[in-house]
Amino acid sequence: MNIKILQKFIRFTFFISIVIVVVGLLLPQQYQVNKSVKINAKATEIAPYVSDFAKWQVWSPWEKLDPSIEFHIAKPSSGVGAHQFWQSQWGAGEMTITSISESAIKFNILFNEEHIASGAIRFLEKKAYTQVTCEITAEVTTPLVGGYLAVLNQYFLTNTVELGLNNLKTTMQLHIINSESHDDSQSSSGKN
Repeated sequence: MNIKILQKFIRFTFFISIVIVVVGLLLPQQYQVNKSVKINAKATEIAPYVSDFAKWQVWSPWEKLDPSIEFHIAKPSSGVGAHQFWQSQWGAGEMTITSISESAIKFNILFNEEHIASGAIRFLEKKAYTQVTCEITAEVTTPLVGGYLAVLNQYFLTNTVELGLNNLKTTMQLHIINSESHDDSQSSSGKN
């Protein structure tokens, strides 16, 4: 009797394994992230916080989400060609700024030497605010489980990008408040 149960269990496990592999092969290995935030600041005030990797520590959520992560920023830390590397318990990666214009900062990312992404942080200035949008297009090239990793990465990266944009908004609001209070204190001391 135990042999029949064992045979059924082995067949069931084999069937489930085949289904998992087939579904993984059918899932798309590409994914996209697209998140936006409205920031009450000019694009020229926001851009330096995005185009300089040395300033990412102020607003980037990665170190809080993964305390094991260590960033290494190459010189120069800003502008086209700026490059940063990281290592954590979850893997390694690198990011390079590929172009900068008034309306966008574009970059490429390589995760664990196999997962390729490209993206842009775009600025659309309105009268009272700037809409900052982060777009990332990526592909997971890991055989068999790439589709599953793409779904997982999209979920995780979408939430992390949203958190990062909200941190950037808070950073800019604090920067503006500090600038205004500094200007007020200088003008009031100048009147005396």
